[in-house]
Amino acid sequence: MVPKACHAYYYGGLPFKGSRRKGRFWVEGDVLFFKVPEGKGGEEIDLRIPLSRMGKIFLTRDNYYGSDTVLFNLTFRDQTEKAFTLRFAPVALIPRRRIVLQRQWFDYLAKAIRRE
Repeated sequence: MVPKACHAYYYGGLPFKGSRRKGRFWVEGDVLFFKVPEGKGGEEIDLRIPLSRMGKIFLTRDNYYGSDTVLFNLTFRDQTEKAFTLRFAPVALIPRRRIVLQRQWFDYLAKAIRRE
């Protein structure tokens, strides 16, 4: 079952200016979408990543912004076979819901990557 679309913070890893910006994260069919609007001195990010192009996903912790944040690190390849790592964190205001949301997304992505 595909988790519901959610807000996620972009923390870097791609050749775009500007990090720690809020965007939307969702899956349609076998394509993962990640869209972050232009702002805060950063460029617009509009990613469409086929699940078959994903290499691995792993978690890291970041305390740089003053809160202990769990970051998802999603490695994928573009059309030219160049590897990138998207660093992001699915967010929800209520901590329990955020933990459940992050667990659902991590489990879903890990299974999707293993299937391919």
